[in-house]
Amino acid sequence: MTSTDETEDLYRIGTVTKLTGIAVERLRAWERRYGLTPVHRSGKTRFYSAQQVAQLQQLKRLVDAGHPISSLIDLTNQQLEQKLATSRGSAKAAASVGLIGPNLLVLEQRQGTQTRLEINARWANLVAYHEDEEALHAPLDVLLVQVPVLKAQEILDLQAQQPQAAVIAIYQFATPQNLEIAQENSLEALAWPLTWADLERVVATTSGAPLRATRSAPRRYSDADLIAIAASDGDPGACPAHLVSLITQLNAFADYAASLNPDSTNPSELSATYERVHTDATQARAQLELALDQFAEQTENLKMAN
Repeated sequence: MTSTDETEDLYRIGTVTKLTGIAVERLRAWERRYGLTPVHRSGKTRFYSAQQVAQLQQLKRLVDAGHPISSLIDLTNQQLEQKLATSRGSAKAAASVGLIGPNLLVLEQRQGTQTRLEINARWANLVAYHEDEEALHAPLDVLLVQVPVLKAQEILDLQAQQPQAAVIAIYQFATPQNLEIAQENSLEALAWPLTWADLERVVATTSGAPLRATRSAPRRYSDADLIAIAASDGDPGACPAHLVSLITQLNAFADYAASLNPDSTNPSELSATYERVHTDATQARAQLELALDQFAEQTENLKMAN
């Protein structure tokens, strides 16, 4: 830390990085693209004021929460603080998601109703998006954009048009230069192929909003079925028996979460959380039941072979 006068402390760029968590490369990129210039220079050394450090700390928290830097850079410290206060003070609903690109739309169709995303807008490609007069007014929190070739500036322009949404690029091919530009500008860029579960995770991480709960999965095996499977397990690794144990535990936990939901001793704001936990537990159990199916199928095939 250094000082140019008795009233203002200045921080070297390396110290600013430690205080804010923003990489030096990103600070320089924000300086080039958005005019976020240090308050003082001495040769090649950059110095930032305490006020700038406070601003950068606010920017970092908001960018991490999914706000594009282009929508924040011109706000005052007071406006940034108001945004942070709003984010802290309100519980987020499920994020509103838009899809651009044929691969994403096909993936959504294959997923069917078993999705935890709130998809509220769809476009076949970027051309269709730009031709849609209502596209810019779509109330979206996250915009997933699938492109054959990543052109970082094209996605950044889209981000500038949708300042309220976090734009995530999904590309099939990309040059190192375009990937570098994306990184410098805090643009999320992911390589295709991706699974629907991958998209659910990135939306939840980017938006900070909970995923929409899907319906509870019905049981495939009764308790009697599970007991019989565990008793007849002939697998050398005892995997079916272990799966039965895990499935039984998840069944019990799902029932426990469901029993808490209407409990008058619990705060009403926890009701949705208990419902989601119950649903997630049944979905996790359903996945393990599919694995158990595989063992059952293999056992049947071995019996037929013998």
